[in-house]
Amino acid sequence: MTTFTFNGKKNTEFGLRIAEGKKITTSSLDVERVTVAGRDGELLISNNRLNSAELSFPVNFVKEKGLIATEVYKISEWLNVAGYKDLTISYDPDFIYRAAYLETFSIEETMRQFGKTTINFVCYPVKFYKQGHTTQKLMNGATLNGMGNVNAKPIITLVGSGDCTLTINGRKTKLRDVQGKITLDMQANQVYKDNLPAWDKVVRSPQFQMPYLDYGRNLISWDGSFTAEMIPNWGVKL
Repeated sequence: MTTFTFNGKKNTEFGLRIAEGKKITTSSLDVERVTVAGRDGELLISNNRLNSAELSFPVNFVKEKGLIATEVYKISEWLNVAGYKDLTISYDPDFIYRAAYLETFSIEETMRQFGKTTINFVCYPVKFYKQGHTTQKLMNGATLNGMGNVNAKPIITLVGSGDCTLTINGRKTKLRDVQGKITLDMQANQVYKDNLPAWDKVVRSPQFQMPYLDYGRNLISWDGSFTAEMIPNWGVKL
């Protein structure tokens, strides 16, 4: 039997059983189509991003006492949370999805009338390997082999003091006057120390860029007296 866990709670905790007909709509490239006078066809301009995917679970309410108001409230409270939350699915055990429920909640009406409904999630266009969500200590100058089929946005923490240039496959990120520790969270696009913003430590220049990982081979090095660890966030396009 298929089950899913969203925001830390499983569908069976609410008396919901997944029926036949689950469906996922894959992500796609965000491309702008432009018509140009005198030119056949259309000009395709990439916005260098992936569109969201959609995931649907048809469910039946199976508790013996039937659907009551308190159960509806609990289901609504479970689903209606702000932002993306972790979603795991029993038939895809190696991965973590990032999903959000954005629809107007109508399970009470559909359940009472038909005894079933459909839960539709909007998903981040990449699903993440569970093993890629663990912290790894990095060796200066070592090669790290990536997983998946998309470039990864890691969380990198450097511990030390002074200036540091981090290099990944020749791409350089320059930090200055680091005091003790700094974290580069590329998934959330944040730089911080002790939960306080630290963007002022990042050197902005055309020769430097924020770090990312290739899904193949990654040669990682840095200068200065620093140690480093990383959550790589390897993923696969939905």
